[in-house]
Amino acid sequence: MLGGCRLNGMVPMLVASFIAMAMAGWHWAKATEYRREKARLDSRERDLAADLARVERESRSPRLFPRRVYELTFSALDYAVLGELDQLAALLRAQPQKTRQLVLDQCAAVADCIVNGRSSAWPPSDDDLRMIGAITSSSMETPEYGKALAERLGTIADHAVYDYLSRVIVRGERLDEVFPAEDAAVLAVRITAAMLVAFMPGRPWQGHLELIWKMEADDGVNYSALRSAQLRLRRS
Repeated sequence: MLGGCRLNGMVPMLVASFIAMAMAGWHWAKATEYRREKARLDSRERDLAADLARVERESRSPRLFPRRVYELTFSALDYAVLGELDQLAALLRAQPQKTRQLVLDQCAAVADCIVNGRSSAWPPSDDDLRMIGAITSSSMETPEYGKALAERLGTIADHAVYDYLSRVIVRGERLDEVFPAEDAAVLAVRITAAMLVAFMPGRPWQGHLELIWKMEADDGVNYSALRSAQLRLRRS
């Protein structure tokens, strides 16, 4: 009789324990589900934030010309800084004539921005242009190029830089009227790349280029895109 009473008393305890264990398992499952859902939502928030940041960056980047023009311009300048002139020439040759001209116009606009920042007036004086030319032609002696590369490529002649700046940048003459047609495009990119290296030695040339591409005129128009369009208009 006593054993039966004890057994009857244990049944509610066992049921209560079972219910408690079941509830604990339910809460654990819910907690696991909550953590998974929170991780998914956090990941979604991070992706959304990254997308918003990308859109913001793109909205600030130059958009007057197709984005591919800027990508090609960057690649061309990279080849020039690395001294990979065969690859540079091949890259330019592979583009349709219109696209290639847009890349060269963008290089001219970048050079124009650098000249503007290094001269006291516009158009710049002859002395200013010759000084800029001398600094540019000597830039290949800097560590960014490396001694072996500088020896292989040699410096760009002062008169070539001067002609590029005075005739192509300032007067808006056609590039192939200033330099031999087979050398004109590669030389223009080389000079622009050398200017990026020469005139902000404390910053990698890529940073210098990005800084120029983010410059805006007083009315908020992207400056390098505006200068590129003006060069094209003046040449036509």
